Amino acid sequence: MRLLRVAGPRITVLAVCAAALASAACSRGTPTEDCTPPETVVLAAEDGRAPVFALPDVSCQTVRLDQTDGRVRLIDFWATWCPPCRDEIPMLNDLHRAYKDQGLTILAISDERTGVVREFAAQAGMDYTNLVDTGAVGEAYGVVGLPTAFLLDQDGKIVDTYVGPKSRQRLEQQIRELLDLPPAG
Repeated sequence: MRLLRVAGPRITVLAVCAAALASAACSRGTPTEDCTPPETVVLAAEDGRAPVFALPDVSCQTVRLDQTDGRVRLIDFWATWCPPCRDEIPMLNDLHRAYKDQGLTILAISDERTGVVREFAAQAGMDYTNLVDTGAVGEAYGVVGLPTAFLLDQDGKIVDTYVGPKSRQRLEQQIRELLDLPPAG
């Protein structure tokens, strides 16, 4: 949002009120608006399973991790300002396209403003689900740097953790094994 300097306190108050209303109105879905986030839900991990969460996506719809039970999941913590995170987008798009019909779900999680993530994801052509965190989910997963990703099996157990840039070959091999697909040729 571009802020203009306007003389007079009444104009300034009106401008601040208008900006607050615009940022609260998610239903219109313009790129600069933010969702009013629902209370973040994080359930403690049990039996080696990943913590279950519910977060808004960039369209302000709540997505729960357990809605994807039975699928292999890659949970990718990232940010628009992170060069290695941005470098991985084409690889993640390729993996999403190649394996989504075989049972892979990619959930990208950023702790930036919804409008920032929504606009960036659209410009970058991110085909997979982007969620917005207040920091609670990243904390529950112990994320201390970006990018960080967790590969979950169909039962929700964390089978691998990637801190820093991911090796496509290693990641794809693990995805194929979890999906019971033969090794890539």
